[in-house]
Amino acid sequence: MLIAVIFLPVFLMSQDKPEEEKKVRDHGLIFLIGPAINYHYGSKNATKAYSDSKFSWQMDGQLGILSRRQNRALGNFLGVFGSFGSISSDVLQEVADKSGRGIILKTKQFNQFFSAEAGMIIFNFIRLSGGIGRQYYEDITNLSSSINYFSLTGGLNFNFGAVNLGVNANILTGDELIQNQLRFSAGLLVKF
Repeated sequence: MLIAVIFLPVFLMSQDKPEEEKKVRDHGLIFLIGPAINYHYGSKNATKAYSDSKFSWQMDGQLGILSRRQNRALGNFLGVFGSFGSISSDVLQEVADKSGRGIILKTKQFNQFFSAEAGMIIFNFIRLSGGIGRQYYEDITNLSSSINYFSLTGGLNFNFGAVNLGVNANILTGDELIQNQLRFSAGLLVKF
């Protein structure tokens, strides 16, 4: 009994240390990167029928500072967000049509796009960010060009320690787009 009384506090104190180390480690400069899948919903007056061709892939990344007050579980993340990926030729033709350009696109397997945004994740849960984006294309005459737009994102971030699940809604608007486009994405981000 005496041994249990002596070793029980030592055992309990040793169990607290990993949580304290985790709290200390899970703030400051944070870098996350990972794959995601997106679904291009399109513009208001586009066809809303579900189609497998509207699914695409992308890589998402985040770099910023996670701050916490008084060791609270939830903090605010302030930083930059980036996405890089590809969309199908069918979706790209729809985006090109909504840009007001009378172009016929070449069918390709890889139609690169990117976006770079600045913003924050409030309480390490609600993402609000905005920035710029660009969709590259090649027309049937092999002329390469791009469509520029502004990118606004709202989403939810689910923190599971070393891995985060991000679910986002992205509005592509303005600059060279005449009509707004909507894109949804979900992906896993690994914390480094």
